[in-house]
Amino acid sequence: MTQPQTFPPLQQQKPQQQFHQQRLVELDWLRVLVFGLLILYHTGMLYADGWDWHYKSTYTSELLTNFMLWSNQWRMSLLFLISGAAVSFLLALQPWGRFIRHRIPLLLLPLVFGMLVIVVPQVYVEAHSKGLINSPNYWHFWYLYLDQTSAEFAPHKTLGKMHLTWNHLWFLPYILAYTIILWAMYPLINSHICAPVWHWLGKTISIRLVILVPIALFYGIGWWLYDKYPTTHNFVQDWFNHARSFLCFVLGFVLVRTPHVWNQFASLRWYLLPAALLTYAYTLFAFNGGSLGDGVIAKEISGLIWSANGWLWILAIIAWAQYWFTFSNPLLKYLNNGVYCFYILHQTLIISIAYFVVPHKLGSIVEPLLIISAVAISCVVLFEVIKRLPVVRVLFGIHVN
Repeated sequence: MTQPQTFPPLQQQKPQQQFHQQRLVELDWLRVLVFGLLILYHTGMLYADGWDWHYKSTYTSELLTNFMLWSNQWRMSLLFLISGAAVSFLLALQPWGRFIRHRIPLLLLPLVFGMLVIVVPQVYVEAHSKGLINSPNYWHFWYLYLDQTSAEFAPHKTLGKMHLTWNHLWFLPYILAYTIILWAMYPLINSHICAPVWHWLGKTISIRLVILVPIALFYGIGWWLYDKYPTTHNFVQDWFNHARSFLCFVLGFVLVRTPHVWNQFASLRWYLLPAALLTYAYTLFAFNGGSLGDGVIAKEISGLIWSANGWLWILAIIAWAQYWFTFSNPLLKYLNNGVYCFYILHQTLIISIAYFVVPHKLGSIVEPLLIISAVAISCVVLFEVIKRLPVVRVLFGIHVN
């Protein structure tokens, strides 16, 4: 497929003609596949031994936990990178004001609706399975959840003095904030003032730097922030998560504007994959109690390998996507249109369906297969219904041409 060229300032190009035929189809595939993996991952959280979650099955597996550790290290980071790349293209294609007028409702309306409606069944199931709140009637529970003066929710505040929560939808406010930051900076980024910077980047950035520098940055972020600000998804205190996620967002924004580097990933796929496998082998070793030693040097080497693991998997996955996914088809277009809706719905469906299925103890194979199948079918059926409802579909991020 035709690859994009370095983005000159908009004043020197006609973006509608320059980029419409240069969509990176591998990113469309990755967006669909990684969100699909998210459904499997969150279903796996029902069964992951040693990892707490909103609701748990009676069947748990230590082996599954070790396998889930693989995607745990790069899954959300890759989504932030893909989102940054998408923003990079959209800002080049759309007028500056139009972009933000479209982007804010696209992210904010599903977030608000999700917090008020979509995640409530998750909160209900968690509260009752853990004995946190005594309100067996769901509709009364929903009322208490919306009533910010509710005494039952007084010990369970999540957003300042409020007890609203976004659960799996935490990705949306983070993406919204990062998008606004780059949007506000874009007139400067895209101006003649920064043209020499892009020219310098075009000459300076090499594949070696793209591999090594982010690893060093991720390591530095972990060294500086991990112990002080562990990941909580509390937006105003989640500094370690913010630093990693925003770095991935910016990397996605920049990498698609340096095609001489981006286009090299596929040729390195057989080098990146073994390197990623080796670092994953170490993370498994360390996760299960292994150690390089008790000294400071051993600790820092361990932290560096953990940092390398996530970034090497991101690069390896992009590399293989460039090699395998060089085409589009009707299935990709359908899933790409529905994946945002699937993301909004999937965790509530997983937890709600599990809440009714788990008590029947159907077995460690039948139970997860039934839940995954029911979630997948429900996502597609609900998407087909919702996309036909003009007002409601906006609340699920569905765009109909």
